[in-house]
Amino acid sequence: MRELSELEMQNEEFLANKGVSFTTVMMTNNILSHSIFDANKQIVKYLKEQGLHDYALQKNGKDERVMIKTHILTFTEDVLSKSSLYKAGTRGDKRMWFGAAVLPYADDNDIFVIIAHEGEMYIVNESKIDIDLCYMTNIDNPIKVFLKSIIT
Repeated sequence: MRELSELEMQNEEFLANKGVSFTTVMMTNNILSHSIFDANKQIVKYLKEQGLHDYALQKNGKDERVMIKTHILTFTEDVLSKSSLYKAGTRGDKRMWFGAAVLPYADDNDIFVIIAHEGEMYIVNESKIDIDLCYMTNIDNPIKVFLKSIIT
């Protein structure tokens, strides 16, 4: 993975300082063009720890896929999607995809924050969105509303 930009580092520091548990994925051109990515060890561990999904209990094959309600959060929108989680048929590689709704919000090498909450996933493009600014502004927005609901 590439080095984080200043904005990405600030976003991750903000979330960590607020006690928000999260993981990240970099949306490469290959991921965007194939509409799928390997759930790396960090993502697999995070999803299991958050009680959202346990790949170890899942059988191989696309017919065994699990669909998770997913929110693509921006300053102005909460776009609903469904993430697909499955293990490849032959080798059992762990795969996932946020759904086609993510495509307008992602460019090559953008990093998305993944936050699991109450059986759903919330994703934010931390390469383009200042999460701290969204949280601190006097204007209600989907990111602020969500974070206020989970930060105690």
